[in-house]
Amino acid sequence: NNILGAGFALLLWSCHHPAGAFLQSQLSRGAASSALRAVTFVSPLLESGYPPAVVEAEQCRDLGISNPKPLLIYLPGFDGTLVAPFLQFPELGTVFEVRGMQVPMDDRSTFQQLRDIVIEHLASEESDRPVYLMGESFGGLLTCEVALELLQSKATNLCGIVLVNPATCYLRSKLAELGPKVAALPDWRYPIGVASLLPLFVDQFGFSQLLLILSSEALPSVIDTPAREAYMGRTAFSLPTKLKFMPKDTLRWRLEEWLTKGNTRINGREDEMKRVLSSLPVLVLAGEEDRTLPAVDEAQRLQEILSDCTVHSVDGAGHAGTCGSRVDIAALMRKNFSLLRRENQDASAGGAISMYPNGFVIAETDNGRMAMKEEAASGKGKYFGLTARYDGSVGLGLSPFKYWSQELFRKWVSTNQS
Repeated sequence: NNILGAGFALLLWSCHHPAGAFLQSQLSRGAASSALRAVTFVSPLLESGYPPAVVEAEQCRDLGISNPKPLLIYLPGFDGTLVAPFLQFPELGTVFEVRGMQVPMDDRSTFQQLRDIVIEHLASEESDRPVYLMGESFGGLLTCEVALELLQSKATNLCGIVLVNPATCYLRSKLAELGPKVAALPDWRYPIGVASLLPLFVDQFGFSQLLLILSSEALPSVIDTPAREAYMGRTAFSLPTKLKFMPKDTLRWRLEEWLTKGNTRINGREDEMKRVLSSLPVLVLAGEEDRTLPAVDEAQRLQEILSDCTVHSVDGAGHAGTCGSRVDIAALMRKNFSLLRRENQDASAGGAISMYPNGFVIAETDNGRMAMKEEAASGKGKYFGLTARYDGSVGLGLSPFKYWSQELFRKWVSTNQS
């Protein structure tokens, strides 16, 4: 029983930007702005029925408390979905309550309105728990803008940011050269133009890794339990009913209003970034084979500007694959953000565990890993980032019939739904 659905998801994930189609969410936490109700913040693990996340949410509901874990907000690329990093969410969920911002295709928020929506969402938090932001591509650009605003206003307990192929370099990119030309094509030629952008986003290993997973020869190193494999499979099967193609007007809007104007706002503010972000640890992940943006060069530029900035180059990863199977983001965050390390997670150090109230029990143990698993890190080419199956089997994956089994799937029912 090959995990065909999971393979399909990974294929879509590898080309999820405008050359592909896009996941739309069902579970909404509500809008951060009454004027822009389309933009939502969701829990990808809750909406997929991932048991550890649901168990913790049920505890919080029954205890009448907010989730006491540190909060991680993922800000997406200009596709506006949570597709790219979906493999990473379960492992990140051992450390954080994970949420992501989703923006539907018909949304016409401006760059500054999106900034304000994120800030308003964080302001709605009832606790002062640690907050971390992870922005990918356009989301990295937006993360910089949000962080500058938050730190200058001291509006939240922002403890670190992760920038994945940040589009702070969009104006120097291949996408800036080609994207507007595609958006200006006649309607009948537009789909062909969109398809022509695909090579910018993929890398040489995406398809071969997909085949390894389809054949059950290996799995991404962060998919290492039956519950995680079932989560991956459910995510795959959910995609066909949620896919949206990016319309030409949407592409044009996001290239101009989000990327171009966002870069115009952030460019020339290097001194401000250096001053305001000086106390904030920053982790930059750059896809080694990113052809959409000059990600590696931009990572090095940001490292020269920011005083506490670590750069990690993701071996062999293209633009859309940097958050995929060739990285362990949770391990890198533990390594680079000291408050997330086990030795600092006690009451005396002011770490995360000191905030856990009586009665709240972690549903999935944080393994404390600060590097990719050795087997995955030592793999070459298409094997990099992959490990043998957790159950030792070869050629036989988890049956799709078990994806929704009582053991591996737990439906989340909020107070409003019950």
